[in-house]
Amino acid sequence: MKQIIGMLLIIMTYGCQVNVPPANMQTTQLYPIIENGLWGYIDQSGKTIIVPKFRSAGQFSEGLAPVRLNGTYGYIDKHGEFVIQPKYDVAYSFEKGQAKVYLKEKPYFIDKAGKLTFEHNFSDIQGFGKNDFSIVSTKAKNHGVINRKGELLTDTIYNEISAFSEGFAVVTGHNHEPYPRGEKEPVFEIGVINPNNDFLIPFGKYKEISKFKNGFAKVELDVEYQQNYYDHEGVIDTNGNLKFIIPATKWHFDYGNEDFSEGLATVGIYLVDPNTVKSSPSRDSYKGVINTEGKIVFSNKDWDKITPFKYNRAFVQDVKGDWYLVDRKGQILNEDPYQEILYETHSGNPDYLFQKKLQFVKTDTGWGAIDTNAVFVLEPKNDGYDYRDSYWRGEIIFIEKDISIGSDKYSYQYGFWNTKIGTIVEPQFHDIEFAEFKEELIYVMQDDRIGYIDHEGNYIWRASKKGQHQTDFNIDYMNRGYFYASSPYKKELARFGGWGKSRNSFKEISEPKKFEKEKLNLIVNPSDKGKYLETFDGIKLYIANTTKDTLFFAAQDSRLYLKIQAKDIDGEWKDIEYTPSSWCGNSYHTLFLPPTYFWEFTTPVYQGEFNTLLRAQLLYKGHKKQKEDHIIYSNEFSGGVNPGQFWRKQGYYSSGIMDPYNN
Repeated sequence: MKQIIGMLLIIMTYGCQVNVPPANMQTTQLYPIIENGLWGYIDQSGKTIIVPKFRSAGQFSEGLAPVRLNGTYGYIDKHGEFVIQPKYDVAYSFEKGQAKVYLKEKPYFIDKAGKLTFEHNFSDIQGFGKNDFSIVSTKAKNHGVINRKGELLTDTIYNEISAFSEGFAVVTGHNHEPYPRGEKEPVFEIGVINPNNDFLIPFGKYKEISKFKNGFAKVELDVEYQQNYYDHEGVIDTNGNLKFIIPATKWHFDYGNEDFSEGLATVGIYLVDPNTVKSSPSRDSYKGVINTEGKIVFSNKDWDKITPFKYNRAFVQDVKGDWYLVDRKGQILNEDPYQEILYETHSGNPDYLFQKKLQFVKTDTGWGAIDTNAVFVLEPKNDGYDYRDSYWRGEIIFIEKDISIGSDKYSYQYGFWNTKIGTIVEPQFHDIEFAEFKEELIYVMQDDRIGYIDHEGNYIWRASKKGQHQTDFNIDYMNRGYFYASSPYKKELARFGGWGKSRNSFKEISEPKKFEKEKLNLIVNPSDKGKYLETFDGIKLYIANTTKDTLFFAAQDSRLYLKIQAKDIDGEWKDIEYTPSSWCGNSYHTLFLPPTYFWEFTTPVYQGEFNTLLRAQLLYKGHKKQKEDHIIYSNEFSGGVNPGQFWRKQGYYSSGIMDPYNN
């Protein structure tokens, strides 16, 4: 969580749409850098090629890079000259001659001359990527598929279309209701189509369908297909054939490793009937392998884990914790067991096994690398590192060190072992690009400073300590809610208060003249200065209760439903901040503010190309049992915004169950 917060703060601090490290190019690669809060580019030697002058900078692709000079985006060439003039809310890199841009919140695609490739009335276009088709949606939330000319391949008639996988997508109709309440009959409007809307699986055949992976997908069967009550799932192939029904009382697909790989899949075979045992024993199953007909090929009651197959090989772990390499028949190929294997067992991804046809394993001597016949290519050695928490990409092993106990800001430090040249760089970076070092330079972040290193860990370029920072808050996306508060314990209000994320407790009003009498005050005072995120210029915002009653406020992990709004170019008030949603019920609670008390906050001084008026909006309740929220607004004050602030939300990645947010 701390590491992700640190990364997000840095991205937010620079107010940029930057993707690092950049993608491959046919000519000299350029890398985005930041100095004095502005972005430019260096080459692989660290020489500045484009002097920092942009507010945001994206990666070069097909000779052009999207940048934001002031409030809007355009595209520059490798000389730093605009080829497509700035006018877009946000812009993304070119791929196959097209780039996705947004203009007044609406997505478009342009060519390298800056011309729209097609007009449309869709509310969203997901993007083509390497494909020649894209999923689109309408304002009515109907979904379809278009080609690169904007022509409909699949009409906008579906409630949902999943991402295409192996040439197919799962589609659902608006009436799909496999588990209706009451006496209603179930409706199965789910099927599988190709981009041209040709059905592989028509509606009405299955209750649920997963996406295809490695040639197969799982389906939930209608009752009439079931052999018995428990056997209600099956597996289909890309021809639409039902290959087999899963015998649910005999075995199940391995949790977290549920897909076929090279025609084989790992399963857990029950030692006891799972439906007759009220409480499972400590070990109720063992591992085996099935083929695409659902037949068990081999199994062993002493095996607890089996990885996916790669190059006709898999690793098995026995009840003692020892690892062995096996072939497609389950025959063990190594005489002496391995203590560990370098593989992210939770991922279930065979791509992370036998990379470059080598696999790192640990013996009594240390870590080494074997080939697919269990012959050591790199002899085991002890280098003093425990690679238990490591990530292997190609010839690079990334080392992760937990520093969460001694750091309030970061959870991990990262280093790497470049097995190609034998260099080991000790964990020191708080972020590093987890790639195969295909670029000359590798993006890293250390102590809040971004930089680029070579393959031996030497800095080629690093931002100066003050060079990254700026005092003006100039961004192109909606700011995530940050108004945290708490209410101290009171016996009569024991069920109300704040916890977890805020030490910002209310204070007693010592200057009554600052607030109007007998009302809930929401005041923004531009002359009362502060610091936002310890870096940016800010101004004070106050919530003060001068009524005779205690007032109540819905909150989310101590975050109030308080946000800043701005007038757009048409004079309409729109949010430029948002409160994210949590899937955890424990996130939601209520704060209280007694009479004669107030909360104090700092909101950023928003800077942007469009000068306008801003205000704050707050939700509150008059008493603790009130269901509906009241809405109040603050005084209006001046500020500047950019077009993207009215609609665009940054990506957010939850760090786990203790961070129950996905936006």
